[in-house]
Formats: sequence, structure tokens, C-alpha cells
Amino acid sequence: MKRVLPLFLGFILLLPLSIASASWAYPFVVYSGHIYQVTTQAVQPEDVGQKIGKVTKYSDREGTYRGNFSNMYPKGTGYYAIEGRSRQEAIAVRTGEDTYILAIQQGAYSGGPEMRTIWWLYTGIGIVAVACFAWAAKVMQKRRA
Repeated sequence: MKRVLPLFLGFILLLPLSIASASWAYPFVVYSGHIYQVTTQAVQPEDVGQKIGKVTKYSDREGTYRGNFSNMYPKGTGYYAIEGRSRQEAIAVRTGEDTYILAIQQGAYSGGPEMRTIWWLYTGIGIVAVACFAWAAKVMQKRRA
């Protein structure tokens, strides 16, 4: 029994956590629950409207995240409305001083659990496993006595 617990804990620690280098299909930003593919098309500063949001989470690691996420732009990068276009169709992303690029909506983005949530899940599983092994060891000791 003393050998089983370390082997089990070692096994849990070796489970893959789906952390991988990014291999995104395209650069994107997420705004208001929708994913926008970043294009190479510039938006003229005179066509840019009010600021509507900003990147709240950046990661170059593949996964799903909550909030206004981007796999290309750092946290704080601004999103802007485009005069004469619906936000449901396209937005402008600020890439520099008076420089904006077009991002076209591709559909709804369903943000999944962040890595923190997955770590809590593994921690909970580990605690339950340790408690089960401790209980089983106690039962075995009582049977031997």
C-alpha cells in the first residue's frame, strides 16, 4: 500500500494538461463574446469611431479563455467601432499611434475553462485520491489487527 500512493500521485502529475505551443488557424481578437479574425487591411483613422473595449487577456498558447482575449495583441490593446459598420460585422484594432487594422467577425466564441480552473480540478482529484488511499490504509490496518 505504501508503494501504491506515490505511484498514483506520480501518475496524476504526469497527466497532460493540454498546454501546447499555439497553432492557431489565424490571428484573432475576442470582443463581446464574438471572435474577430484580424486581417491585413488598414482602417483609416477618420473611419474609426469610439473605443468599445480592449484586450483583457493575451496568450500565445492554444486554449480557450474568457473575456476580450487575443492570440496576437497584448493586454490593453484597444478595440474601436468603425463608422458606418456594425460591430457585429467588424471592428478596428489599434496597432499603433493612429494605426488601426480591420478585424472581421467570424461567429460566437465560447470561452472555456482557463488553466487555473484545470489546475484546481487536478488538485481536487489529488486530494480525493489521497483521502481514499488514507481511508483504505486505515481499513487494511484494522483488518490485520
